[in-house]
Amino acid sequence: MKQGWIKPIFILILAFPMAAAAMEIQPARGKENVERSVVLQEDKAAGNHKPSLQNISIRATFSSSDVIGKVAPEEFREYDLAATFRLPWSRYSATGWGVGTGLMVGLGALCSSGEAGLALSLLPLAVFGHRDGGVSLDLGAGGAALSRYQFGEQDFGSPFQFALTAGLSVPIFRHVGVGYRFLHYSDAGLNGADTTGADLHMVELLYLF
Repeated sequence: MKQGWIKPIFILILAFPMAAAAMEIQPARGKENVERSVVLQEDKAAGNHKPSLQNISIRATFSSSDVIGKVAPEEFREYDLAATFRLPWSRYSATGWGVGTGLMVGLGALCSSGEAGLALSLLPLAVFGHRDGGVSLDLGAGGAALSRYQFGEQDFGSPFQFALTAGLSVPIFRHVGVGYRFLHYSDAGLNGADTTGADLHMVELLYLF
């Protein structure tokens, strides 16, 4: 069993507190973040808890050599579009740091061995960061549907897959951000011991609302 997938997860865990601390000691936030904070507080006071669009992103795989629990016979690439919606359940401290909730929807192409299929994913998220935006870490679990589940020598087992994700994003200019995302597909052994999922390490380009 390869353990190369562990390193990106540890990098996420270690990098987030340091980035959050750096954001916390900044003397002032940008005008847009202040205005966004006022809007969120007004919405909360008015009882407006409707979901809202948080970001949209373009994602591309740069590595998929390791799989949790198994060695994959094929290497995969996924290229997709994703939208993350902000959900009303959250808890933030007086400093503005805390956890919110979201729902991430992705649609794209999963490719391997000269073959391609559609991949649709739906993942509820816990989002750790500042209420006004900035650096954020998210963790999620949900499901995915694949239009094809056999690629070369690799069999995913069925069109339905359980999905896990972890992501770290950083704003770089106004409404633009970049990020890293780990995405795992697996049937959790429901279709026998001979099936294998996929681990995707992806780079994201985000538009932030």
